Amino acid sequence: MTDSWHFRDEWLLKAFAGVKGVTPELLAQFRAEKKKYLSHALIDAGVLNQEQFIKAAEIVFKAKYFPLSAEKVDKFALSLVPEKICRKYDLVPVKLAESDIQVAMLNPADMNAHADLEAVTGRRIVPLFSLPREIDACLDQLFSADTVIFDLLSKVDAPEEIMVLGDAANDESKDASVTSPVIKLVNSIISQAYRKRSSDIHIEHEEKSSHVRFRVDGELKNVMKLPRHIAMGPVVSRIKIMSDLDVSNHFVPQDGRTKIRIGTAEVGLRVSTLPTSFGEKVVMRILDQRAAEVPFEKLGFAPEVAAGLDKCMSLTQGILLVTGPTGSGKTTTLYSVLNKVKSETTNVVTAEDPIEYKLAGINQVQVNEKQGLSFAAVLRSVLRQDPDIIMLGEIRDKETADIAFQAAMTGHLVLSTLHTNDTVSTLSRLVDMGVDRFKISPGLLAITAQRLVRKLCPLCRQQVTADEASPEILQALADHGFEKVYYRAVGCKNCEMSGYAGRTSIVELLMLNGQVKELINNNATAEEITRTAIETGALRTITKDALWHMATGQADLKEVEPYLKLEKAKEAAPAEVSAAAPAAVTAAAQKPAPAVPAGKPRVMIADDDQIMRMLLKKFIENSGYEAVEAVDGADALTKIAEGPAPDLLISDINMPNLNGYDLVKGVRETLGLLDLPVIMLTTEGSDKSQELAFALGADDYVIKPFKGPLVMARVTAALRRAGRIS
Repeated sequence: MTDSWHFRDEWLLKAFAGVKGVTPELLAQFRAEKKKYLSHALIDAGVLNQEQFIKAAEIVFKAKYFPLSAEKVDKFALSLVPEKICRKYDLVPVKLAESDIQVAMLNPADMNAHADLEAVTGRRIVPLFSLPREIDACLDQLFSADTVIFDLLSKVDAPEEIMVLGDAANDESKDASVTSPVIKLVNSIISQAYRKRSSDIHIEHEEKSSHVRFRVDGELKNVMKLPRHIAMGPVVSRIKIMSDLDVSNHFVPQDGRTKIRIGTAEVGLRVSTLPTSFGEKVVMRILDQRAAEVPFEKLGFAPEVAAGLDKCMSLTQGILLVTGPTGSGKTTTLYSVLNKVKSETTNVVTAEDPIEYKLAGINQVQVNEKQGLSFAAVLRSVLRQDPDIIMLGEIRDKETADIAFQAAMTGHLVLSTLHTNDTVSTLSRLVDMGVDRFKISPGLLAITAQRLVRKLCPLCRQQVTADEASPEILQALADHGFEKVYYRAVGCKNCEMSGYAGRTSIVELLMLNGQVKELINNNATAEEITRTAIETGALRTITKDALWHMATGQADLKEVEPYLKLEKAKEAAPAEVSAAAPAAVTAAAQKPAPAVPAGKPRVMIADDDQIMRMLLKKFIENSGYEAVEAVDGADALTKIAEGPAPDLLISDINMPNLNGYDLVKGVRETLGLLDLPVIMLTTEGSDKSQELAFALGADDYVIKPFKGPLVMARVTAALRRAGRIS
């Protein structure tokens, strides 16, 4: 039975078969004791000392001994070889060069290991010999969760100091996998999201990796790639501990909350976990108090809209409804209104589900259906508290609506929200809920319907020239009384090359005048109410407000187009995008392209040297791949954003308009293409140049001038590592 046990270095038997002391009986004993390595068993038994063993191994393997330790490993060399291959063949890449890679191996004569290494690195293998225990210790250290996390942290900005407030503060004892590096990583993710003014943080898992995405100005953007076992394990556990969720339960959705201090600011986090096929997905909603303190004057409303709402706020009774889909800024609008109307002489009470932000000088009540505190129940109690102004988080049913309208007609100013698409359809929605028409017309002051769109960056926006502009849009601007001018996104460092900075609301406003109230009482159709409201000036349409935002340079056609009810309006958008295409950052502002369809791998070449592009294109096409050319970094970023995205990018470093470093940064940070393999072309062979390329997100580099087979070996290796080819 003992003969069935095999040493991990079984091949050494032939090398030491004739050595004095290596007897069959001793080998049988080692097998019976299930020694992992024959080499160390011989050294430990005193048959050989370490120096004798190393000298003999160098003769057998014809390879030099390398005293391996984690400190001697080149991190760039290690990044080219997956952990799976390192552990399969017991090897560690230690030094990277232009044409070769030095590898410390347990068995330097293993040709299968050589073949796999050449396939994934595109370089000639220079084998070195290291002791088994050195390789084991090095692999455990290099691929430990803490080491991987420290490497991730070295590539991101230092996080601001974060402190968890409340009972969950610093309670890491719930899960042993939550270590100091994990805490720093989670803190880094949260602080980075806060600095970017993100509304949500998503941690999502795929088969081979996990991604962190931020929702900034309504758009989700990839910001970080994590090893799946770290993301779905200690990272999720840390977040659960922070929000006081059950760390041991991975199979049911959970919801929690926590409060943290980032620097000097206190921020709330609303946490939701959801079991998926590859692990628990986590979404953290950032409840930033700054959102509740936006002054009404800075909401970006048009003067007509602001004047209409001011008129409502000056009244002592009636109801103002703010409508729109989820995430359209309704709560922010209501909080701004409350901050403006509150005073020492008024009693303001809110009923919310949940209370997202604490407002000074306002009495806030948390709705809790399980405890019998429904909106209707809370509202009844609030009416006995002598309120002047009441804010209802949402009107959800007939009972709540009836009480709200009754309050609005008995000396209270009521503010609330409703989920409807536009102002006029809100009237039908109230009727469908069971509110009597004779209550609606006297109780309702005004209705707004709003949407959030991204604001153009004021530092880099560009006016669309007359010959580039859409005639239909120019005519619509003139018809609505605006100047015939509008703008487009460009991009700069201030807006991180997206062309946008923040969001603003486009608003439809319906003020209920006498004619509209009469139509409501007479059961008029929505079309009749809309027509009369426009004719009498009671309705400012969302189309007019969208055009006002375009004319004042706050928004571009791409953002407001879905809300323009104009004939041929949808035909205008492609013309503007085409006109904007020369600006790389405009392309970066667009959404990343869909996945590339199956077929030949597409390789993009970004180089301002035409001869270099032609040469690379020839090599790439001769290897069976499709080549796409870009004349500089700006052109490359534009084409990648317009899509479809390539399978691999080869980029020169020194290019006009946008250099290779900024191109890689734009691809990674602005477009969020974290998995796109990038090979940098450089004339410098210095470690500093290579280090900078890797730090910015490049996967490999080639030094010019180069040999065609060498470049294609790198291209094929990068495509193989990324899973684009097998």
